[in-house]
Amino acid sequence: MKLKEIEIIEFKSIKDEKIDLTTNQICFVGINESGKTSILEATSYLNILEKTMTAGLLNKNSSRYPNGFPIICGLFEVSVSELSELSSWFSNDFGFTLELPALTSYFIYLKRWGNGLDNLQISLSNLTDFNIDLTETFKKQKSIFLDKFFNDFYPFIEIYKNEDLLLEPATIDELKGTEKKFETFRRLLHIGECYDLDIFADEDTNRITTYLHNIDLKLNAIFKRHYRQDDSITIHLTGFKNKLAVVIQDSTNSGFSISERSPGFQYYFAFLVNKLYLNSIHEKRNVIYLLDEPGTNLHPRGAKDLLRTFDEVSSKNQILYTTHNPFLAIRNNIDSLIFVGKNSLTGTKINRKPFLNKYQLLRKELGILLNDSFIIGDINIIVEGNTEKYALHRLFQEDNFTELEWVNIYNADGVSNISQALSYLGKNNLNLSGLVLLDSDAQAKNEQQKKAFIAAMKEKNWQAVEINDVFSKEKNERTFEDLFPQELYVGAFNEYCNSLKDLSVFSKEYKAYQYTGEIKTPIIRVLEEYFFDFIAPEKRIQSSITKQDIIRLLLDKTEEMEKEERKKVLTNVFKIINLIKEEVKKIIQNA
Repeated sequence: MKLKEIEIIEFKSIKDEKIDLTTNQICFVGINESGKTSILEATSYLNILEKTMTAGLLNKNSSRYPNGFPIICGLFEVSVSELSELSSWFSNDFGFTLELPALTSYFIYLKRWGNGLDNLQISLSNLTDFNIDLTETFKKQKSIFLDKFFNDFYPFIEIYKNEDLLLEPATIDELKGTEKKFETFRRLLHIGECYDLDIFADEDTNRITTYLHNIDLKLNAIFKRHYRQDDSITIHLTGFKNKLAVVIQDSTNSGFSISERSPGFQYYFAFLVNKLYLNSIHEKRNVIYLLDEPGTNLHPRGAKDLLRTFDEVSSKNQILYTTHNPFLAIRNNIDSLIFVGKNSLTGTKINRKPFLNKYQLLRKELGILLNDSFIIGDINIIVEGNTEKYALHRLFQEDNFTELEWVNIYNADGVSNISQALSYLGKNNLNLSGLVLLDSDAQAKNEQQKKAFIAAMKEKNWQAVEINDVFSKEKNERTFEDLFPQELYVGAFNEYCNSLKDLSVFSKEYKAYQYTGEIKTPIIRVLEEYFFDFIAPEKRIQSSITKQDIIRLLLDKTEEMEKEERKKVLTNVFKIINLIKEEVKKIIQNA
């Protein structure tokens, strides 16, 4: 069962919000006290068996304050196999035949408004013409029904704050107990296949030493598959004065208590332990991880490792997390980034379409403004705008182009600023190297006539690549968007426009652009004219297409394709990147 929607009613600063989970990995961004953590905490109360509500959780502006409880609802998608299991269970254990309309999707809807079985409703629905209240249907055997449902079918939901992810030395009695702060240590021993703590009472020191060594071997084999930042690190368990401790050894051959390692490392290691444990215990159930400010102290490379782990986890499970760390913000799927804001009138609110202001809202809250960083690469690719920067960053992660990942992509924020960017990065200022990626249109040609551009291109460590360089025949006007198949681009354009329908962008109903044959390039100009046909003249000045979002939707679509089909539709894009790769090699030789 996969969580698809959360509805939170009167929980702390949240009055009434629905959050659609379009992906398995959701990142909440917003300033402190905006309500990000409240969203995670509210979601954690979908863990019915372990989380008890208190009246102090209720929004203080509620008419039911101070005596009521918040209302938390979850909508879970049920797979075909899960539906079959449920149907068999109902029939075998309760003698209830589940008659379902064919060829439709089904969901479990859960609503909680307090504690105990009487403050809970569970329904099975297809969201259209079929709905059955399961808690009412199995009312006479409700406790039996709920016990099996929550233990065998329902997702396992767990919230983590930094203090929950500790690996401090612990006594055998503490590890045998239930205190939460030792839970990660218990789980570490479990994945090392240590299931019986009584073995440490054995007076045979050699036996215990050998036993710990075997656990070390298993843990290190697992850890090295997941932690790529430092290959020299090894893990050792040691015992002293009736306590077990984790010792980390690195390239210095010195051993350190894990508490002596950086907070970032401690977090990454502890999260990995919990992830591996939960996957082994709940192999057949979806696990929903709720992480509040994960890896706050991680080095950027460590953050990248953590994101890789998140990608791996979210291939089978779900992760919802909050962050202020720009290196932990999801970049490849902007739909996974959700901006959380708050004001005195509306309380905590979700911004579902932050791309309408070209993601400036998200950039501001993450502390990222266009080119405000003093950290600039030795070799830079200057691009005209965010569309190219986003697409290249994403495509450089392809196996054939990973050698370009370290190259800085510098957004000039408009074609007319390219010469200025060249002056800043080049010989007149920072004396760095790089290349310029240009559209093949009149604006780009005009920029190429400027003195700063001409002067830079005379240097051996600066080059230029044009979109038309990959088109050997006709040299029509083209922009970056013309590297993609037109029909595919039109499809992404229509999907983008449809996403704006409920945001009062259009003055009349949007009708999809019909692709009937080759469109004159640049394609974006034709589609922009079509876009503005649906907007009143007085509103056009403040309306524009977010081209970056169209490219994002297009690249998402290509990732659903078979390898050969994807290679075919991205032929021209890959050609331009190969040109960039060849030019970068020359620049490295001349820089």
